[in-house]
Amino acid sequence: MSSQKNKESVNYQKKYLEIKAKLTTKEKRLKDAKKEIASLRSQLKAVKEELKSTDKEAGEYLDYLKQLKAEFENYKRRSQKERERMVSWSTEDLIKQFLPVLDDLERAVDSSQQSKNLASLVEGMRMILAKLRGALQRQGLQEIKAKGEEFNPHFHEALMSVDLAEYPDNLVVEEMRKGYKLNDKILRPAMVKVNKRSEEKKVKGEG
Repeated sequence: MSSQKNKESVNYQKKYLEIKAKLTTKEKRLKDAKKEIASLRSQLKAVKEELKSTDKEAGEYLDYLKQLKAEFENYKRRSQKERERMVSWSTEDLIKQFLPVLDDLERAVDSSQQSKNLASLVEGMRMILAKLRGALQRQGLQEIKAKGEEFNPHFHEALMSVDLAEYPDNLVVEEMRKGYKLNDKILRPAMVKVNKRSEEKKVKGEG
């Protein structure tokens, strides 16, 4: 009887230890889970703070870009107005320079109706032409040299060619219409007549 009781006592103790071991394992797992949850919460908090900081920084950048855009739009408007003012001033200055030429032309027309002195009229027209050229030159207009120059397709447009022994090959022998450039920009090339020596004449000339 005593032996039976001892066996049951051992069994109960064994089960108690097994249950206690299981509870200890579960408690340990629970503690680990709590630690992991705490760590995840800490990480989540850090991520939220980082996102908050990033959102703030992104907002600041967006505001800065909006400010830059507004400043650029204002700059474009100011530049456009400045260009318009400069064009207006340039046009006004050019017109003022042409007004004396216009006055002289009107006087010349009136004078030609009252006088038959052709020489005086021609001299007056020469003076007006000189004034006009002076006004254009002050704006940067230059005549393109043509007659006596070597033909250059950048400055000259050949309308005709001749074969003259007394002139070198590729020489401009006649200017048929003046060419002009404004500063370094070609407004129109000079229309010219160019000497083109035949091969036979070239050989004779060299001999």
